[in-house]
Amino acid sequence: MSAKLSWHTICILIFTFAFSSMAENKATFEASVQRYRTRINKDPENLDLHREMIDYAVESQQVEVPLHIYQNAHAKKPNSPLFCYVLAYTYLKSKQKIKQAVDLLQTTISSESQFWETYRALGECYLLQEETRLAMNAFYQSVQIQPKAWQVQIQLAELYRDQHNEQQALHHYQQAATVQPRSADIHFEIGLLARRLNDLQTAEAAFLKAIRFNKNSPDAYYQLGQVYALQQKPGKATDQYRRARKIDLDPQPAPRYQLADIFLELEDGRSAILALRSGFLLDSKYVVYTDQFKNVSTPQAAQIVSEMLTTIPSTTDSDAFLHYFAGKLHLKIDDSETARRHLEQVVALKPDHSQAHALLGRLYEKSEPEAAIEAFEQSVELGNNEVEVMVKLAKTYQQEKNYNKFTGIADKILALAQHPEIHYQLALYHEDQAFLKQQAQDSDTAKELEDKALYHADQAVKIAPEVAKYNLKLGTYYDRRGQLKAIRFYEKAIELNPQNPEGYYKRGLFMSNYTFGADKVLLYAPEDVMADLQKAVELDPNSAGAHRALGIVYDRMYDTANAIKNFKKAVRLDPNDAYSQIYLAEQYAKAGQKQLAINALAKAIEARPTDVEALKDYAFLCLNHDQERLWKEAKRSLEIAIQIRPNDAEILMNYGYTLYLNGETNLAIEHYQKSIQLKPDWDITHYNLGLAYERIRKYNLAKQSFQKVTQINPDSTLRDKSIDRLAALERK
Repeated sequence: MSAKLSWHTICILIFTFAFSSMAENKATFEASVQRYRTRINKDPENLDLHREMIDYAVESQQVEVPLHIYQNAHAKKPNSPLFCYVLAYTYLKSKQKIKQAVDLLQTTISSESQFWETYRALGECYLLQEETRLAMNAFYQSVQIQPKAWQVQIQLAELYRDQHNEQQALHHYQQAATVQPRSADIHFEIGLLARRLNDLQTAEAAFLKAIRFNKNSPDAYYQLGQVYALQQKPGKATDQYRRARKIDLDPQPAPRYQLADIFLELEDGRSAILALRSGFLLDSKYVVYTDQFKNVSTPQAAQIVSEMLTTIPSTTDSDAFLHYFAGKLHLKIDDSETARRHLEQVVALKPDHSQAHALLGRLYEKSEPEAAIEAFEQSVELGNNEVEVMVKLAKTYQQEKNYNKFTGIADKILALAQHPEIHYQLALYHEDQAFLKQQAQDSDTAKELEDKALYHADQAVKIAPEVAKYNLKLGTYYDRRGQLKAIRFYEKAIELNPQNPEGYYKRGLFMSNYTFGADKVLLYAPEDVMADLQKAVELDPNSAGAHRALGIVYDRMYDTANAIKNFKKAVRLDPNDAYSQIYLAEQYAKAGQKQLAINALAKAIEARPTDVEALKDYAFLCLNHDQERLWKEAKRSLEIAIQIRPNDAEILMNYGYTLYLNGETNLAIEHYQKSIQLKPDWDITHYNLGLAYERIRKYNLAKQSFQKVTQINPDSTLRDKSIDRLAALERK
C-alpha cells in the first residue's frame, strides 16, 4: 500500500471536516441566536436594549445573529413599527442594504409611531447616501418629537459646522448643553465656534466649563489661553499655557505657534517672539534656531525666519505655520513680495488655511483682481468669518450681477455683524426683484420682496441713523405705501444732506399726493409742494429727478403744457429716465406724433428692459404706425414681454400677429389660441385667427372664427370685415 494518501481519500477527509465544522458552526450560531432572544425577551419594547445588542453584535462581527432574528420577526409582522425599526437599525449599523433601511424607517414613520429614534436613524441613512439636506430634515423631525435628544442636536451641529455655518452649529451645541450640562466635549465645541464667531466672552465661559468638567484636557487650557491673548491679557494667556504644559503628555509646537500668531496680529511683537521660541523648543526641526530669536526686532525676526525656511525643506503643518508667520512678519515691514512667496507656500502645504488665502487675496487685489477674488472665495469657503473679506466679495458679486452669490454672502455678513451698507444693498436688490415680479403679475411674491426691501432699509437706518441715503430710501418705501411716516424720513434726509435735491423733490411729490378722509382731501398746501420742488431745482438745475417731479405735479394739476416742458427737460438731462420717456410717449401718441412716441418708448425700454407695459405699447405703436417697416422691432419687443408675462392675452395676440407677418402661420395660430383661452370674447384675436386659418386653407375653421367675431361685437368694424371674409370663403 502506498505511503501517500490517494486524492480520493484526501477529498473525503476534507469534506468530512467541512461538514463537521458546518454542523459545529450551525450549533454555535443557533446558541447565539437563542442567547440574543433570551436577553431581548426580558424587555422586548426597550429600544435602548435592542440598539445596545445590535451595536455589540456589529462590533464583535456577529451581526448575522440580529439580522436573522429581526428578518424573521419582520417577515411574520411586516407592519410592526418595532420590527421595521430594529431591522433598519441593524442594516444601518452594519452599513448594508441602506435603501431597504430607508424604506423600513419610512414604513415606521407612516404607521404614526412617534419614535424620535426612527427619524435619527433615517437621517443617518441619508448621510450614508450623501443626501445631506434630507438628513438634516430628518434630524429636525427627531428633535421636534424629542427636544432632549442631545445626540441629534450634536449631529445637526456637526453638519452645520461642516458647512461653515457657525451660528447654527453653535445654536445646536448650546441646545445639547442644556441637556448635558456637564459634558466637557460639548462645552469645548461651543468655545471653538464662539471663538470663530469672535464672541470671546462666550468662548471664555465655554472653555472654563470644559476645564471644570475635565481638568485633564490640555487642549481646553490652550484654547482658553488663546482667548485671553485675543482679549489682550497676555499674562492670563501664558498662565493657561503653563497649566496645559503640566498635564500635556505629548506637547506639540502648534499651540505655541498659534499663540505667536495671535500676539503678532495684536502688534505685541515681544510676546509673539517669546511664543515662537517656546514652539521651537518643542520642534526638533527648528530647535537649533531658538537662541537666534533672543532680543530681536520684527525686521530681524522676519529675516531669520525666511533664511531658516529657505535652508530646511518644508513638508509639515508646522512648516506651513512658520511660512504663514513669516508672511505676516514681512507684511508688517511692508515687504509684500517676500510675504507673498511665504503665503503661497502656506496654501501649497496646507490648502485649507483660510487666513493665508485671505492675506493672499489682499496682496493680489491691485495687480491680479481675479486671483484676489478666487483667494477670498476660497478663504470664506474654508470658514473664514472676516466681515471685511466677505464685504469685498459682496461688492464684486454685485458688480458682476451674480445675485445668488451676493445674497448668500450678504446673509453671512449679517449673521456676523450689523452692517448698514449690506442691508441697504439688499434693500435695493429686493426692490429690483419686486419690480420684476410686478411685471410678471406675480403680486404675492412682489409684496414679499417689497416687505424684505422695507425691512433691510429699516435695519440700515436703525444701525446708522445719520446716513442720509438710508433715510431717503426708507422714506421712498413708505411713500410707495402711502404712509405718512415717509415725511419723517425725507425730512431727516434733508437735515443730514441739505444740498441734495432728491430729499426736497421726493417730499414735494409725496405732499402733492397725500390725502385723508373719505373725500380724499389733500393734506398739504400746493404752495408747500411747489416750494420743495423749486428748492430742488434751485439746488441743482440739472437734476433730472427734480424736473420729473415737477412734471408729475403739473400733470396732477392738469397743466399738461408745463408737465411736458419739465419731462422734456428731464429726458434731456437723463435720456434713461424711463418714467419721463413713457409720459412723453403717451402725450406724443395722443397728438398723433407716433414716431416720436415710438422713439420715446424705445429709450424707456433701453433704460428699463423689463417694463412689460412699455414693451407692449412700443409693439402696438410699431404695428399701428408703420407695420411694414417696424413689425420686426415689434416682434423682438413682444418676445421679451412674453418671457416675463407668458399669460397675457394681449401680448400673445400681438406676438401671434408678428409671427403671422413672418410667415410662421402655425405658430401664430398656437399663440392666438392661447390668447383666446385667456380672453375668449376678444373679437380681434378671433379675426386674426380666421385670417391664419384661411392662409393655410383650413376654411371651415376660418369660417368658425369669423362667425365668432360677428357674435361677439355686432357693431364693430371687424364684424363687417368678417362678413366680407365669410362671403369670400363661400366662393371657395
